[in-house]
Amino acid sequence: MGIKASFFRWWVNAWPHRVRLRKYVPEFLRSSPEPFRGEVLELGAGHGWTSRKILETFPQVELTAVDSDSGAAKAFARLEAKYGRRLKALQADLFKLPFDRESFDIVIGINVFPYLKPYSVRKAVEESLRVLRPGGLLGISDWALLQPSYNVRRKSLEEILREEHCEILKATGASPRALWARKPYPIPPESVTVEE
Repeated sequence: MGIKASFFRWWVNAWPHRVRLRKYVPEFLRSSPEPFRGEVLELGAGHGWTSRKILETFPQVELTAVDSDSGAAKAFARLEAKYGRRLKALQADLFKLPFDRESFDIVIGINVFPYLKPYSVRKAVEESLRVLRPGGLLGISDWALLQPSYNVRRKSLEEILREEHCEILKATGASPRALWARKPYPIPPESVTVEE
């Protein structure tokens, strides 16, 4: 494991990070352009610090939390015991989620997208939209998106969402540093006109 990866693993469980999350996560979720409720998928849930804040702050949410780290399952065992049916956690690949199409009302990624390779961002967005219901919300929040080295990534993220015909509902550069987009509804076949 490299120095950067070791530091990141330490940081996500460190108390300064957890204190920051207590304020930041509810702030981001309250920035949602619509009420934050229903069946929610959290990408890159790590060891459950953000998941805990989501469940504490929004009792109307049923949360499915996924992370590629096999160690995350052990960390989630206590949370699953506490929250019961409101929380389901599993190990999953962000690029091949083990869910049917249109399974969730909201998909969120908190501090996930900046760590992807530039060529894999599109695949992550496409997979997120695949499991999102029509009209559902995709929320992406990353402190790193605002740093100069990530500005191009944020711009490309918005471009990818527009290419997927999503409506950008909110993109803020100051706190809560959020990007919210709506998945389009399918166009009914009868509304398509064919020129003869």
